[in-house]
This record gives sequence, structure tokens and C-alpha cells, in this order.
Amino acid sequence: MHPTVVDRYYDRFELEWNPGVSYLHHPSGVTVLVSSEKFECEVVEVSFGGTKKGGADRTEQTRSEGGKKGALRLQADTRLCTIKLADGSERVIRSGVKGFLAEVNNTLRESPDLVRTAPENQGYLAILTYPPGQRKPQELAKLQSVNTTSIF
Repeated sequence: MHPTVVDRYYDRFELEWNPGVSYLHHPSGVTVLVSSEKFECEVVEVSFGGTKKGGADRTEQTRSEGGKKGALRLQADTRLCTIKLADGSERVIRSGVKGFLAEVNNTLRESPDLVRTAPENQGYLAILTYPPGQRKPQELAKLQSVNTTSIF
């Protein structure tokens, strides 16, 4: 029995050195990045770059259908986004794995608090893909899934 629908279809991974981020990896080879941090106050903005400090605007990244052409290549320490909270604090989210940025969640521009209220569905941060022939990034391949499934 699976605790959630997400856990039924995705393997959940977390990297020690990238706290506050969960990687929901699907057998098809895509990974959905979600916030696993429990924010105490409202999320007022999610910025995917576009300023000199924030780097390239990731919302403008497009890829060809079915391919990697045009996708932003990510390194493990690439800044993916900055989450700004109502109390004035900020959290920088890094990709944590090498791969390609397939898309960011543009819904967060209009409704940033979805990161806090619905992180595993409408509030996901981004979707990553990997080079041809690689279904899982090396950083996650070494880890055990943290899904909490019970066997009946």
C-alpha cells in the first residue's frame, strides 16, 4: 500500500547536501523537483532568475518537443530558483543533480504559495530530464528511495 498517489508512481529521493528539496523520479526518466521544506509563513514569490544576480530567466527556456535542444544544462550546484517568504527570508533552491531543465512551473508566478500548500502537485518547482540513455542521474542512482511504503 502506498501512502500517496505520488509515492505510487514516483520514487522519492533526498540529497543530504541539498536540504529542503525532494526529487520525485518517474520510471520514464523524468524527475520532478518539489520543496520538502515546511514553510512557517506564506510564500510571496518564486523567482526563476532573470536578473543579473539571479542569472538567466529559466521561465524563457524552451526545448524542442521530445528532445533536449534548447534546454538549459544543469550542474548539481546550479541555482534553480529563489523562494521568498512573507517574513522577508529567502531560500535558494539548487538543482542538486546534473541534467537538463525541461520546464519550470510558471503557475508559481501567479500563485507562489502553492510551493507551501501543494508542493507535490500544483506547487512543483521544475521538471528535469537526462542525457540519452540515462534514465536516472548519477547522484540519485547511488541512493535508496525514501518512499515509506508498507507491505501487506
